Amino acid sequence: MNTKKLLDGSVWRTVLLVIVVAAADVLLSVISIGLGMDSGSVPDPEHAGIEWARFGFAPLLAPVAAVALIWRHRFPKSVAALTAVLGALSFSGIAFFVALFLLAKRQLSWWVAVIVALSIGAEALLGMGPWGWDVALVGVVLLVAIAGWGAYRGQRARLRQSRLVSLKERAGRVEAERIADIETSKLAERHRIAREMRDTLAHRMSLVAVQAAALQVDAPDAETAEAATLIRETAHAALGELRDVLGVLRESGASHAALARTAPSGIEEIAGLVAEWRQAGLNVGYTPNPTLGNGIPDAPSRAAYRVVQEGMTNVARHAPEAAAAVTLERRSTESGGSVLHISVVNGPSGPGAPALGAGLGLIGLAERVQLLGGTVDHRPTESGFELRAVIPLQQQGKQEFTGDAL
Repeated sequence: MNTKKLLDGSVWRTVLLVIVVAAADVLLSVISIGLGMDSGSVPDPEHAGIEWARFGFAPLLAPVAAVALIWRHRFPKSVAALTAVLGALSFSGIAFFVALFLLAKRQLSWWVAVIVALSIGAEALLGMGPWGWDVALVGVVLLVAIAGWGAYRGQRARLRQSRLVSLKERAGRVEAERIADIETSKLAERHRIAREMRDTLAHRMSLVAVQAAALQVDAPDAETAEAATLIRETAHAALGELRDVLGVLRESGASHAALARTAPSGIEEIAGLVAEWRQAGLNVGYTPNPTLGNGIPDAPSRAAYRVVQEGMTNVARHAPEAAAAVTLERRSTESGGSVLHISVVNGPSGPGAPALGAGLGLIGLAERVQLLGGTVDHRPTESGFELRAVIPLQQQGKQEFTGDAL
């Protein structure tokens, strides 16, 4: 909604109301004085002298009551009382009718009766002539009718507003239910995918483990037997982690924290991770720092492990013959905090077609680190490829990520 247009429209409505009511009150005042002169209730100006000044100034007071309507919303009771008195003095009353209508429309309370009584009293004391009971009764009926119409319109407006609020709340509930249904459908789809992943990958990994065991038994030399043993153990470990992770996915309401417990990993396990890749044949350089993980929160520690894990996986996939280096360093920042710098760099890949990959691992890794307020950068270099990450060791804002990305 354009607020400026709304305000401009309100101002112009007020100006138009004041002009129309002022003109009507002046006209009514002149007509009342003219009728009073014909009936004898208003003296002849040629013989009345100074006493006629009151009737001469009456049309000049009529627009004042109309101007008071500018403050009808801010001071409704005061405006209604003022216009009641000015209406009696100016022998008009259109502005008072408007003020009474708006006051009753806002809230029908005992103030409306007070204003009506004030108007009747002002007319009786300051009006053009004495009132009879019939005139007073007609005046009371007229004012009560105006107040009743205002109260009716106000009640209708409040009911309409209440209905609009109710419809908005109902629409909000419907939208929330729709979102909940979508989330339920997504969760069901995730469960289905988890089952399919478990069935497919478990079958393949089981075949790898069986074939590795057969190779271990029939190995022609100790080196081949050792490699087969590593393959079999790795396949069994992967099967165990796969069952744990997908089992958590099947559980209703599984949280990131529950998911994280299925795959304990952190800075302390990076040395073991690098050792496994070395046994698999990669040339990886890494110098463990036993004190590096001291005081580092759990979420940044796991994220650092995943950065190294993803980097080593990419090295094995794209440049298995190249030398690689893993470094972790804790640095201080200008703001007095500290960040963890992780890098995995490797040399150029060997000849042949590059291994296929969708890049989803790097995307998920970047999302994980960004949730912790950090950054991930990866790019090819003149000497190979590098993966670098910077992870703050203090919680950023109110976001906290405690789980592992699949």
